Amino acid sequence: MPIRFEKVSHVYSDGSPFTYAALKEIDLEIAEGKLTAIIGATGSGKSTLVQHLNALLLPSNGKVEVLDRIISSDEKPTKLKSLRKDVGLVFQFPEYQLFEETILKDVAFGPKNFEFTEEEANAKAKKALAMVNIDPSYYEKSPLDLSGGQKRRVAIAGILAMDPKIIVLDEPTAGLDPQGAKAMMELFKELNTKYGKTIIIVSHDMEHVFNYCDDVVVLEHGSVRCHLSVDQFFKDSKWCEELHIIPPFVIQAKQMLKAKGIEIMADVKTVDDLAYEIAKKVKN
Repeated sequence: MPIRFEKVSHVYSDGSPFTYAALKEIDLEIAEGKLTAIIGATGSGKSTLVQHLNALLLPSNGKVEVLDRIISSDEKPTKLKSLRKDVGLVFQFPEYQLFEETILKDVAFGPKNFEFTEEEANAKAKKALAMVNIDPSYYEKSPLDLSGGQKRRVAIAGILAMDPKIIVLDEPTAGLDPQGAKAMMELFKELNTKYGKTIIIVSHDMEHVFNYCDDVVVLEHGSVRCHLSVDQFFKDSKWCEELHIIPPFVIQAKQMLKAKGIEIMADVKTVDDLAYEIAKKVKN
């Protein structure tokens, strides 16, 4: 069953001189079991949109359907605890939320709040830490002693320990070096393909969207501008040009080659494959 937004609007400071409509009658379906990117300019409504998925924000109008639950503007939501267990939301720079004495205690904190015993919570924490490739030798260390990328992984493990069906990540690679960002995106892809998690990522990095995501939703001024598969979105330069987005490197290279009369097949998506195709055409 897809995640569904029906005529969802969200207004900040409604009725005050500072009223601001962040979302405007959003109609959107996000497929379960896929890795979906939410993109758009600053202020387009991306973070506001995803915070509706576990009722951190409530619609001013309309309704959101998530995992057979309805969050609407007409009534106060119920069973929020179970919803927030099933829909894990990871904020930008989640490592700032690490607070326990040890890594294991920090990751076990969520399951303990959901009434698991300490033994059960620790078992879930260890499983989640293994999923994000944190070695057991680190479990008794302070989170403050970790590198930036390791802190990010521990923070994400804290969400995974609750075994959510849907994981929502707001700019999850912000502040990481290229190697750390790549490792993080590969982790999300593995969570999606190996563990069957629905992943929704707010991102500004088109290389990540192109290389790892299945679908892309573009927000513009609080409305959905388009919702396409990644292949459709990057098929030509139309959307990137209209949205003033710099295309991924492979797309740029294919466009430059096309201008020189060299056509590269649409299914070429990696630098290695592109180099192979260019070498083959030069040889011919």
